[in-house]
Amino acid sequence: MFLIIFGVTNYLMMLRRYENDVKKKKYLQQEKISKLYPKGSFIF
Repeated sequence: MFLIIFGVTNYLMMLRRYENDVKKKKYLQQEKISKLYPKGSFIF
């Protein structure tokens, strides 16, 4: 029983960390793109 609880909490923590990493990468990618293109011509 304890192992199951431990496994689930560990999985959820990993999932949350992965989601945070994805958000950070997306944000950094947008920063790089916005630096490449001049202001006013923002491309998604």
